[in-house]
Amino acid sequence: MRLDKAFSWEYPLSVHGLMHNAITNAWRGDPYKIDTLLLFMANMAWNSSMNTENVRKMLTDKDETGEYKIPFLIVADAFQSETVAFADLVLPDTTYLERHDAMSMLDRPISEFDGPVDSVRIPVVPPRGDCKPFQEVLIELGSRLGLPAFVKEDGSRKFRDYPDFVVNYETSPGSGIGFLAGWRGKGGEKFLKGDPNPRQWEMYKENGCVYHYELPKSYQYMRNWNRGYLEWARAHSMTRYAEPITIHLYSEVLQRFRLAAQGKWPGRIPPERLRKRVEDNFDPLPFYSAPLEHKLVDTHTYPLNALTQRPMAMYHSWDSQNAWLRQIHTHNYLFVNPRTAEANGFGDGDWIWVESPINKVRCMARFSEAVEPGTVWTWNAIGKAAGSWGLSPKANESQKGFLLNHVISEELPPCEAGDHMSNSDPVTGQAAWFDVRVKIYPAEAGEPEVTSPQFKPQKRVPGQDPKRGKWQAFVAGAFRKKAKIQE
Repeated sequence: MRLDKAFSWEYPLSVHGLMHNAITNAWRGDPYKIDTLLLFMANMAWNSSMNTENVRKMLTDKDETGEYKIPFLIVADAFQSETVAFADLVLPDTTYLERHDAMSMLDRPISEFDGPVDSVRIPVVPPRGDCKPFQEVLIELGSRLGLPAFVKEDGSRKFRDYPDFVVNYETSPGSGIGFLAGWRGKGGEKFLKGDPNPRQWEMYKENGCVYHYELPKSYQYMRNWNRGYLEWARAHSMTRYAEPITIHLYSEVLQRFRLAAQGKWPGRIPPERLRKRVEDNFDPLPFYSAPLEHKLVDTHTYPLNALTQRPMAMYHSWDSQNAWLRQIHTHNYLFVNPRTAEANGFGDGDWIWVESPINKVRCMARFSEAVEPGTVWTWNAIGKAAGSWGLSPKANESQKGFLLNHVISEELPPCEAGDHMSNSDPVTGQAAWFDVRVKIYPAEAGEPEVTSPQFKPQKRVPGQDPKRGKWQAFVAGAFRKKAKIQE
């Protein structure tokens, strides 16, 4: 079983996994204890986790023998994120300007209506210092561990590095299907399907780093039952079958799981504690159900839905280092309908508390008629921990910015399915980011006008501060003194 329990009877069709439960499960030793946790491409001690304040405690928690429950933590990151502060080993990652990347047909292609499209990134500057792309680390680990996809039959490594992996990987031996669709074949004369091309990266670079195949006009419409398109798609391994694609109101796949829960399917059956959960949620026909958490908490005490969504200018925590963007949004508010605010006794711009069944945060309110009265919402990841991301401990991001994740539980309250069930969709395992219920009320007079919870400022790491000449230090110090700016 996987650490996150994906594809178990608890979350049978969880294709994207349950990343938000990885730290909690590792800390609890459920389904097993681990000795090393490697984190990359996510800020798991901050905005990529639910129940963040307690998850941070898990990263340093010890057992009865005095040993860390998560013994060794490796973090790959290009910046001093909140997660880096907990790492036993930091692998300095590259930025997107320093590495190869593929927006692949096998993952998240950027296709247009008139045909498939994929693209690549090519480094424009070399990596600095000892930085190495996280993809290179994964290729190296897979090769050294002898994982089948990364080694040949004699055990020798199959791929030199990540660019070599992108070029030469095939979904199955001889399939001709790889990460990139353009310029396949030995000389780059094929598309979508063909032998690996040793000059594929060069050909993408020569063509603006984008490959776009334009379908014949007759293939561009009604593709779900366009015979010409379906046969073309099957011939290029984009689909398995050439039969018409229809939307099934009745799902035979879901029904099989349901029959298993009812004991009517020849084969594996879910454990007793999960049978009702599977039977109820794997209905083969569409149905509406309130979020699982709403059925298990007092929705009268916590009457409001709370949502958090990342701003368009940012991706997770990234781009907090952009000086221009920081002038636009250095901190976030909780957006509240004026009628909701009036009913709860606070005004526009006031400091308030947002409380859920597991935790509470202090933040500033901002009125918005665009928010319906039963909902409050905020941006995600603008709020930062003090001293992180190379920012001053007194920066607005940590003093006025906040994280709603602190009040979102990564696990459901104990129920008949178990005491530690993920707060996720029971079919797909999709994290229930939008299911939290809260109450809001004004902060007391005299409370600090700073967001809560606050954490001890992160220490700056060696080499983070650039060396300044004496005249630069003098000018900077004089300016800060004149402007009365404190670190």
